[in-house]
Amino acid sequence: MQKTRTLIIGLDGATFDLLEPWTRAGYLPVIAKLMDHGIHGPLCVWPNMNSAAAWSSLITGYNSGQHGIFDFGERPPQRGVNFRPITGADRKKDPFWRILSAAGEKVGVINVPISYPADPLNGFMLSGMDAPGINSHGFSYPPDLCDELRQQGIDYVIDVPNLSSLSRRSPLQVPWLVERMIDARCRTILYLMKTRPWNVLMAVFIASDRMQHYFWPRTQASFEDAAWEPIRKIYKKIDSFLRDVLALIDDNTTVLLVSDHGFGPALRGQFFLNRLFAQLGLLGYGHGTNQLKGKILKKLLPYSRQIIPHRLQHPLARAFPNLHGHALSETVFSGIDWSQTHVFAAFHGGSVTINLEGRQPEGIIPPKDYHSLRERIRGILLNLTDEKTGRPIILAVHRSEELYHGPWADKSGDLIIQWDYDALGDSLCYRFGERPIIVRPLKKTRFSDEWKGFHRPMGIFIAYGPHIKPGIRGEISIYDIAPTILYLQDHPVFQDMDGKVLIDIFKDEYVSRHPVRQIEPPDIKSHEPMQKLDEEERHKIEERLRGLGYIE
Repeated sequence: MQKTRTLIIGLDGATFDLLEPWTRAGYLPVIAKLMDHGIHGPLCVWPNMNSAAAWSSLITGYNSGQHGIFDFGERPPQRGVNFRPITGADRKKDPFWRILSAAGEKVGVINVPISYPADPLNGFMLSGMDAPGINSHGFSYPPDLCDELRQQGIDYVIDVPNLSSLSRRSPLQVPWLVERMIDARCRTILYLMKTRPWNVLMAVFIASDRMQHYFWPRTQASFEDAAWEPIRKIYKKIDSFLRDVLALIDDNTTVLLVSDHGFGPALRGQFFLNRLFAQLGLLGYGHGTNQLKGKILKKLLPYSRQIIPHRLQHPLARAFPNLHGHALSETVFSGIDWSQTHVFAAFHGGSVTINLEGRQPEGIIPPKDYHSLRERIRGILLNLTDEKTGRPIILAVHRSEELYHGPWADKSGDLIIQWDYDALGDSLCYRFGERPIIVRPLKKTRFSDEWKGFHRPMGIFIAYGPHIKPGIRGEISIYDIAPTILYLQDHPVFQDMDGKVLIDIFKDEYVSRHPVRQIEPPDIKSHEPMQKLDEEERHKIEERLRGLGYIE
């Protein structure tokens, strides 16, 4: 009997808001074929609204409280704690490829975020954007895989360097560099599909996310409008690649197209929570000498990156770690006086944290006051409205324990916000008493200047293959992808997974021959423990995240 194969293609940030009109208009004929002859539906990724948490949940089937990844870095903003980038070595649960490799399957993995260092699989692997660089020890498995790609004339790249500053200085260069990255990724995937045996292969395109952050139209243009062409061109290139992929696979291969989140226009209101808290007396900003020092450091750090040669930046950061760490803190949470701060929001506005004594390095809230303060903040958030329409702009505010469980759940914020993107705008309005508090943009920020688009909670799921029942499905959980991949490869699903097998997408005769099996999760982590990142490696990862605009 021929072995079942599964091909997973990740399209970072892909949304049906774009795919559906463009498939109907004939721009994406291959994706249209997969949707028409397979099954598709929205993939709910919330509360995993950043790629580090979302991809980790997708590939493991667990929530962040179980796998331990909440963001791209551990970055408590207070003094005495430096930024530390997160890598695949920090994930506490095995991704599906490690499980299947241990079971004897031939596995390939290409460019999945948060996958460094590469696992010594029964197959091949190229790490994702959390790797320091393609020449870093552990970037690929086998170790000489990048050399082989070079010999084939493939100039493999992890990401477009310095994309944030490039979008300001030379915006017309960005699409060209992103297209070059796509070309290298396509050639790599096709080459490895042809030259390596595989039963399961996963590859991720991050280009869609990059272009949507920087080229999402400012106004509500028709999807046929030329304003969409930079993004549409990226999807057309990927669609063309998928045509080549379908020509290579056999009739016993299932294809999954998935994304880690959706996308929409950037709405600045969600970034103003700390200013609202300040007006309510819940967050303090420094005054006098300390405030001036913070402002100087905030201005100095980005300026120093421009005038100091790149080769000297790491040695200087290492020579003056306290100054560098203080400057990083000021750029992210500029001017906050932690001795006067009860609560603070994450810079992306997705969560709120109590400045708890004994937990935060500069915490001031006694544990006995934690629950009452949290409920007060929750009430404030639920009363936020749009200043023009009066509509509530938040659908729900969840206590962290309602969403996360597991040994790492306490790494999340204390309140998780579910924004209503249909009502949210570029301001916040809190009506309490006679005079409402309205927070509007003070000046242009990084998000208004550079990021034109931002994440949304619904990604995409498309399944196509011999065992798939054609149709349209309702909402799917991001946690369901990993158990469904295991099921496709006739492997048992772990009993403690948060996700479940999407049994209803399969034809009845296939399900009757392949009942879902569940087992206790074994400890199969076969890779050698990774040595801690050295300062230079941390600096390289930090600079890539900063170059993308993910950190300041």
